[in-house]
Amino acid sequence: MNELLNPQQRSSLRTTLLSFEKNLREAQSWLDGNEKDGILYKSKLHMSEENRRQCARQIAEALGQIRTLSRSLELEKKEEDPLSLIRSEMVISWANLLDSRPAKLGRYGDIPAGLAEKLDPAVSNLAESALYLSEIFEDHSINRSNENVQD
Repeated sequence: MNELLNPQQRSSLRTTLLSFEKNLREAQSWLDGNEKDGILYKSKLHMSEENRRQCARQIAEALGQIRTLSRSLELEKKEEDPLSLIRSEMVISWANLLDSRPAKLGRYGDIPAGLAEKLDPAVSNLAESALYLSEIFEDHSINRSNENVQD
């Protein structure tokens, strides 16, 4: 192992480079035409072709620099499983959905007559879906942990 950095320095530098690499790859994905078309949103990068090419060149150069630096300092490549991230996002969605029920929305003004009877079951059902999904991801995480112990 490369001894130029102590373990704390190595960890800090790896974390910083990892974050930058992820940001660069996300930007490259947008430059490559990654568009998202959801129910409540649409995302599209509006940029001239010349600026796209300029950004793509800079991204490629930065990724090359990260690769070179990581190799020279022997920074470890680790596999990431987004399972915990997905699970935590589902729990946050569950809490946010519960806060969107009519009783809580009343903080922002009166709820029209009859809307609560329609909105409350729909939002509660979505909250239950988010919680159920978080539990499935939790169960899968536990199963994977058990598999790893048995390996």
